[in-house]
Amino acid sequence: MIYTANDLLKLILDTHAVSIWNRDKGPVFWYTANVPGPFYVNTEMVIGKELSERMLAGITAIVEKESGPEGRATALTKLILDAYGQSEAWQSLIATMIDCARKEFAPGSYAMISGGERRDWLFSIPFAHEAGLPHLFLFKNGSTYCAQPFAAGQSVLHVSDLINNAVSFFDLWEPALRKEKLSCAGNACVTVRGEAGIGRLREAGQKVANLITIDTGFFRSLEAAGLVSHGTVEEMEIFFKSSQDWASAYLIDKPELFDVEHCDEKKSFARLRAFIAQDPWGMRPRHEAFFAEMQKAIDARSARKA
Repeated sequence: MIYTANDLLKLILDTHAVSIWNRDKGPVFWYTANVPGPFYVNTEMVIGKELSERMLAGITAIVEKESGPEGRATALTKLILDAYGQSEAWQSLIATMIDCARKEFAPGSYAMISGGERRDWLFSIPFAHEAGLPHLFLFKNGSTYCAQPFAAGQSVLHVSDLINNAVSFFDLWEPALRKEKLSCAGNACVTVRGEAGIGRLREAGQKVANLITIDTGFFRSLEAAGLVSHGTVEEMEIFFKSSQDWASAYLIDKPELFDVEHCDEKKSFARLRAFIAQDPWGMRPRHEAFFAEMQKAIDARSARKA
C-alpha cells in the first residue's frame, strides 16, 4: 500500500511524529539551539511510538555491544528487518518512500543505499531491502560497512528520517562516502523541516525526495483535512516568518507556559535555563520583568536540586 497525501498527514499526527503544543496550557517545546517553538518533530515515531522506542533501544545496545562494523551491521539488519516484516504500517511507509524516490531519480542513478547512525537505519535498511540494493552503514565513528562488495565510483542514495539543517550529512555522512570513493545521487527522507537543510543540499547539487515538508503549507493541509484549527495555522504562519514575533505573541510574559517546576531536567530545563541566560532573540530589554521572574524560578529549582 502506498500512502496518499492525506494518509501521511493523519499518520504523522496520530503517531505524534509531529507534535503541536497547547498554546493555552503549554508547555512549550525546546529545540537543540536552546530556543522554544510550537511544534516538535520526532520522525521515527511515524512507525509507532512503542516500536520506534524499542528499535532505538535495540540499535543503541547493538552499537555499544558490537565493536566491529560487520558484527554491528549483521545484528542491526536482523533487528530491524524482523520487526519491519511484522508491521504493515512500516511497510506502507517504505513503499511510499520508494515510490517518491522513483519519481525524483532516474532509473539506475544510484546503485546503493546509505544510512547514518542511528535513526536513518529505521528507514534506510528496509528501503534497501525492498529496493533490492546493497546497504552501506555509516557509523558516527567514521567507519562504514556493506555486506556486499562495491566499486569506487558507484553512486549512492542517502536515506534518512529527517532533513533539518543537513549538518549530519555534510559533517559526517558525505565525508564517509568520499572516503569510500562513492558519489551521492541525492537524499530521500520522510520529513523536511524548514528550508535551511534542503536549500543547502540543493546548492550542493543534491536532489531531495521527501514525503512531507514541515512548513506553513503543511499546516494549511492539516487544516484542509480537518486535523487542526485555523488558529493553529495562523500561529504557525507567524512562527515561520519570525520566531521572535511568535514568542512575543504567544509565549513571553506567560511564565506558566514554560513549566519551570516540572519540565525534564536533561533537555527542557537545561535549554530553558540557557534561553533565559543568553537571551538569543534579544527580548530582555522589552520584557525585563518576565526575564527576572523566570531567572528567579530557575534559580529556586536549581537550589532545590543541589
